[in-house]
Amino acid sequence: MEKIDSSGALHNPKGQQTVVIKVGTSSLIRASTKSLNLSSLASLVETCRDLHNLGFNVIVVSSGAVAVGCQRLGLSTRPRELAKKQALAAIGQIHLMRYYDDLFTALGLVLLTPDNLATRSQYNNARNTFHELLRYGTIPIINENDTVAVAQLRFGDNDTLSAQVATLVEADWLFLLTDVDALYTGNPSTDPTATPVHEVDDVHDLAVDTAEAGTQWGTGGMATKLTAAGIATAAGCRMVICHFNNPSVIVDIIGGESDVGTVFHPISDPLKGRKRWILSVPSKGEIWVDDGAARAIKKHASLFAAGITKVVGEFQHQDAVKLCDAQGRELAQGLTNYSNVEVEAAKGLSSAKFLEKLGYQGQEEVVHRASICLLVKREQGRSMRRTPSRGSMTSLASSRAPSPAGPESGYEDSPSHSPAPVARGQSPGRSRTPPLPPTTGQQESGAGEGQEGPALSEDDIVTRLAHLRQRAGLGASGPSDDWDSQMAYAMHAELQGSMHAKPVASDQDVDEGGWLPK
Repeated sequence: MEKIDSSGALHNPKGQQTVVIKVGTSSLIRASTKSLNLSSLASLVETCRDLHNLGFNVIVVSSGAVAVGCQRLGLSTRPRELAKKQALAAIGQIHLMRYYDDLFTALGLVLLTPDNLATRSQYNNARNTFHELLRYGTIPIINENDTVAVAQLRFGDNDTLSAQVATLVEADWLFLLTDVDALYTGNPSTDPTATPVHEVDDVHDLAVDTAEAGTQWGTGGMATKLTAAGIATAAGCRMVICHFNNPSVIVDIIGGESDVGTVFHPISDPLKGRKRWILSVPSKGEIWVDDGAARAIKKHASLFAAGITKVVGEFQHQDAVKLCDAQGRELAQGLTNYSNVEVEAAKGLSSAKFLEKLGYQGQEEVVHRASICLLVKREQGRSMRRTPSRGSMTSLASSRAPSPAGPESGYEDSPSHSPAPVARGQSPGRSRTPPLPPTTGQQESGAGEGQEGPALSEDDIVTRLAHLRQRAGLGASGPSDDWDSQMAYAMHAELQGSMHAKPVASDQDVDEGGWLPK
């Protein structure tokens, strides 16, 4: 077998597209013999070689350490006890890497835990390490550090890890190789009416049966793959689910020539800078909000305690939490300004009552909009289908497509959550007309009314702000260097605290690093 070039020549990974390939345990282990599937593993290596020769950066996220450990010790079933799984991971990891080392020449092993991405310094250090590995032309092999990653082993999948790695390295493609050939509306082995879903514009619009939790040896399932799709597409990465039996279709899918698998298209305004990091931080809990607060979050506004209805889990100040709607569907991830105990005590209250309830005033926002990574679709320009047409493989590998950025707009919840019909003629190789720019933002009118107020232009807000200043005796020389604070004051005075979240001008957004403008 031809091996990856190990001449030591330096590459420029920033000038090339990056492909992350995740292979699951169910694909690596033969169900009949409980042994490692070496022929399929060799096919994966051949595909990685082809991509590398075409000029792509390639990263492999490999499961299977616990399963290989079971094989080495002759165990017929995967144990449930955490200590046993950690011991088997330690045994199996070294043997799994031996197989990879026999097939590759230039490769590196990176073991990650979610905590490695929880702090910005570790996140940046991991990103720099990946950059240098790719610069040397190596194929990094990534796995969960199962021996010490307690939380990950409890739900035990590398689907989320692969999405976090794709976010970390700003990958263009994420392929999840599994034992099914596409995403189906149900389990095709038990549901004769299940049909494949070949293209997905918005993962949150899907209505599919994800009850199956995975195979005997693997611990993931379709639900974890949809979670990974939400993370990857929010970061601007196109994700694909396809069968492991023929990894060579990866090259075809990238070239826009294949009709296999399921392609999840990225959003048109992917997260950048600091918000990419926030998206990678492991969440410690959930904050559920009412319909008014959910709409405000979708409009890129902050979350206030008045709109909170439920708190799940234990978390502390500046921990990452999931923001969920009234049905428990994840809307966003953000960094909380309060612990779960404080949020539980303050939920449903106006921030003016924090001093009375908490014993101190604290910040108005439970989660500030600069620390919220929105995962659901906007009203316009949700997905981006800009992949190469036939014969454009070389040009694709040599240049990274620019990520369009623009102001975010709100949207109303769709009455249907079934996947939108997509024609297979709309292959990843076809382009889409750019979305129209959003109009001025709309304000939430009340706490539980579910009604939309009239749209306010920036001129309207400035006029009202001047009027409110005059009424409050501030004159025309009030603070002018903090538009967000001015907006909060003006709207709070006008709407008398009835809002769930602070509105912002439609064209006033955080900068690339996730910080509010000065």
